[in-house]
Amino acid sequence: MNINLTLKNTTAFLALTFVMHEAHEIVHTAVGRLICGCWGERDFNLWGLCEGCIEAHPTSLIATFVGPLFTFIMIWIGLYLMRKNENESNLAIGFALIFSNMPFARIFTAAIGGDEVYGLSQMMENYEMAWAIGLISIIFITFYPLLIAYSVIEKNRIGWFLLFFIVPMIIDLLVVLGGLNALLAAGVGSETWILGSPIIVTIWTFFVFLTLGFTARFLPSLNNAEMETKL
Repeated sequence: MNINLTLKNTTAFLALTFVMHEAHEIVHTAVGRLICGCWGERDFNLWGLCEGCIEAHPTSLIATFVGPLFTFIMIWIGLYLMRKNENESNLAIGFALIFSNMPFARIFTAAIGGDEVYGLSQMMENYEMAWAIGLISIIFITFYPLLIAYSVIEKNRIGWFLLFFIVPMIIDLLVVLGGLNALLAAGVGSETWILGSPIIVTIWTFFVFLTLGFTARFLPSLNNAEMETKL
């Protein structure tokens, strides 16, 4: 895979990254709504169940695990597309799907306590054991897709791999957790709207999905700069 970034395919990749982040959160809250019968509060990266749900519905812990499960499924779909490799487009789209789901973020958040560790700790009542199992499991699940993604890069392999592995999480932290969460905390668009989300979250969701809709056709050009001129 000969990676070449342009404004168009970079925009498409970032849009996909933000869409995958928001889809991860929606899966959490939607399953919580199905189990609890009401929406919990959320912002751009933290979510919760509505009051009294955990006591009334112990199975609501499922909502904690479905977000990471969704993310891991998307990563492995990306791997499938790369391994299928019937054409260069599949390779590029699979590559983008793996890294837009920010596997480094899953490993990093597990190291400091994330969805997986929290859910396991509630089941085991042993945080240290839950932390070890959670972190090891995430590394195990993501290792092979990352290995294949690394192996297909033809030039400057280490540099491109580290860029796609680490930088999406940094951009997500700056834009979503830093900028947008700061606006929400200041009261901008904080009223609850669609899917139990604050207005600003819903507007952002529509925006990134719309952006991806307009730019997704440029994702294949991640693999070949010449492809973009044909689209």
